[in-house]
Amino acid sequence: MAHFIDGKDCMISEWILLIIAYLFVSARIYTRLFRLRDKLNWSDYLLLASALDALALIICDTLTYQMGVLDEYETSVRLSKISFASNYFYDFGMGFPKLSMLAFYWTFFDFSARPIMRKMLWSMTIFVIVCYLTILFDDTFFCGKNVSVQWLQEEGACSVFYAPEPFIVNFTLNLACYLVVYAVPLILLAQGVLRSSTGVSLTFVLGALTIISSIVRFVTLKVGTGQENLVYPLSMVEMTLSIIVVSLPGLKPLLRGSMGGKRDYATGAIGTERYTDQPKSNIV
Repeated sequence: MAHFIDGKDCMISEWILLIIAYLFVSARIYTRLFRLRDKLNWSDYLLLASALDALALIICDTLTYQMGVLDEYETSVRLSKISFASNYFYDFGMGFPKLSMLAFYWTFFDFSARPIMRKMLWSMTIFVIVCYLTILFDDTFFCGKNVSVQWLQEEGACSVFYAPEPFIVNFTLNLACYLVVYAVPLILLAQGVLRSSTGVSLTFVLGALTIISSIVRFVTLKVGTGQENLVYPLSMVEMTLSIIVVSLPGLKPLLRGSMGGKRDYATGAIGTERYTDQPKSNIV
């Protein structure tokens, strides 16, 4: 007989995943401030925003668990408000890791000699921003201007948390943004700008796992598995993997164990060196 995932299982798995994510974020920030002795950049700040967003999401889940509704579901105004808030932290919050990765591309690669790539990256950045602004407005105003109707307890009352339309739209936009973000290194690999390495391969593998976790979460909610609580750890799995993928590029100096070889531009790995046709100063 299959084990039923109860509220305690969800909380244990989610907090473990959050701790893992925070270890990678801490390593990334430590590398930036103390190994490279540099200031935080936009990619780092957006990574920190991702970490705070993950914390907010798990706080919502913990409050839900403390109400006992993960084991014995019972609707209430408080639960509806918590669910409404958690929508923001997952649906809209998943944009922070993607924007952090795009900000890293802007810092890591020198597109001054490649105007087409520069325009492409601008287009991708704008696309991701527009997608998550759309998700934000979708989550807020799907039920109309009066947001408070979403925690009415009347039968048949509108709630974006349970409505299928915003769920499908948000999943589609989220998936499209994943593909856009990971298209950049694929294009650069094809052009020979970025060379294959262990770091690049690991980034792609974890990126693929992040996309898979998002798809599995979607299928689980659409098809149903008899494990209603499975969506909670799956959401945190996706969030954790997204944070790890964004953290990895900045960890190369830490993994080397020394600052020697810092100007190894020939590796082409996503790490600490800014790629240019000619070596420049260490920026990331």
